[in-house]
Amino acid sequence: MRDLKPFTAATALALLASLAACSDDAKTAPAAQTTETAQRTLAAAIGDAPNLTTVAGALSESGLGDVFDGPGSYTLLAPDDRAFAALGEPGKALTDPAHRAELVAILRGHMIPGHLTTEAIAQAIAQKQGPVTMRTLADSAVTFSQAGDTITVAGANGERATIDGAGIIASNGVVLPMDGLVKSAEPVTGT
Repeated sequence: MRDLKPFTAATALALLASLAACSDDAKTAPAAQTTETAQRTLAAAIGDAPNLTTVAGALSESGLGDVFDGPGSYTLLAPDDRAFAALGEPGKALTDPAHRAELVAILRGHMIPGHLTTEAIAQAIAQKQGPVTMRTLADSAVTFSQAGDTITVAGANGERATIDGAGIIASNGVVLPMDGLVKSAEPVTGT
């Protein structure tokens, strides 16, 4: 696992450099704080976060939780419990085994390869002097923009959510809690 850390760090820096593109004289915008979790994996960090119990259960139910125990580096745009509750019945239906494919698609649309903190995202937005778009593991686009200290994430279908609270840095990535979902698939309408 130690041999992969330099490669992972280099990959994340290369990814950030490709996002940052344009201006050398751009000012770095303020960003949300991050919380260090020492050597815990993303899976452990998500499981320990009190406001991410729904996404933790969804990751476990979908089989994607194992990805976050491995050596790969990921950033999870994690809808908090309030975001799932706001979906009502469609949100509850997503955790039904009959809708596992939809759940996996939505969760993959919230996963970005690499280690991206809110500070790095804010720096990329400032350097580009505008929104920054990235590809998710669902091969969909998410676009980050910033107004003041608030970083907003927009999905391919135009849905928006705000990074809500401190990011959680784990040994193999970052969890960025959000106040909504930026799904690229339509919500499930029932069981």
